[in-house]
Amino acid sequence: MKNRLAISFLALALVFSGSSCATLRSFNPAYDSFDQGLALFNQGRFADAVPFFEDATHENPEFAQAYFYLGRAYISQSKWRAAIQPLRTAFRLSPRDAQQEIVDLILDATFAAALNDFRLGEERRPPVASKELL
Repeated sequence: MKNRLAISFLALALVFSGSSCATLRSFNPAYDSFDQGLALFNQGRFADAVPFFEDATHENPEFAQAYFYLGRAYISQSKWRAAIQPLRTAFRLSPRDAQQEIVDLILDATFAAALNDFRLGEERRPPVASKELL
C-alpha cells in the first residue's frame, strides 16, 4: 500500500513538474510580450519588437532573455548606446555559459558607440584651412 501511494505521488509530481513551466509561462504576461517581440525580431522588424521586449522586462525584471533581445534589437538598429544597458542586465541575470556571447555584444556596442561619437566629432569640427589657401 505504501509503495502504491508513493508511486502515485511520484507520478503526479512528474505530471505537474513537466507541465509546470508551461503553466507558469501561461500565467506570466512577460512571456506573452516577449513572444510577440521575438516574432517581430525574427521578421527583421527590430524597431517594432523593442516595445514588446521593454514590456517583458517591466513585467518581469529578472527575465534575462528579454533584456538580451532588447539589446540585440537596439544593435540591429545601430542604436549602440541604447543596447549597452539591457545587455549588461542580461549578463548579470544570465547563467555563466551564456555570458560570453553577451560580453561580445557589449564590447561590440561599446566600440561602435565610441566610433560613432568619434565620427560625429569630426563632422562638427570646422575644416582646417590649408596654408596654400591663405
